[in-house]
Amino acid sequence: MKITCYQGSLITILLAALLLTGCDNAPQEQSATENPPAESSGFSQAMQEGGVDLAADVPTGSAKAVTPYADLEVAKASGENAYTIAELFAAGAELNGKTVRVRGQVVKFSPAIMGRNFIHLQDGSGNPEKSTHDLVATSEETVELGETITVEGVLAADKDFGAGYTYQVILEESRVVE
Repeated sequence: MKITCYQGSLITILLAALLLTGCDNAPQEQSATENPPAESSGFSQAMQEGGVDLAADVPTGSAKAVTPYADLEVAKASGENAYTIAELFAAGAELNGKTVRVRGQVVKFSPAIMGRNFIHLQDGSGNPEKSTHDLVATSEETVELGETITVEGVLAADKDFGAGYTYQVILEESRVVE
């Protein structure tokens, strides 16, 4: 029997559908306490690491990846382009595209997402109710959780990665300077 390309594609689709739904025709249920499997990279991994259930009927996005407020007091970085995290959120629009420096404690580290590492920093400034206490910096460098570092990078305001992942401010192309 000769199978045309169209028929072969249809057979492949039907086989894939059978594999995904199972052969017993019973609906596949997942416990509310089970988390869906994390992807090897991407925002889904970052969201899973933050304890967010992607299967829940809630909007996703960077706001859900914000790390809870840590009661810290980290001294402000030195230099003319140095800011606290609260100052970066407040002046995001005017600092957009400029190189800035910030000092903070690493409260979350998510490696190898979209070809870069995502570092969450807090310094004790900012408002946790408005999610202006947790600054994300992207970098090729690896850092340790709990480490206090100074990073320098290009501030991006209203950064939209698509699929609902937007950041009011994010520090890109960051490098650890202290």
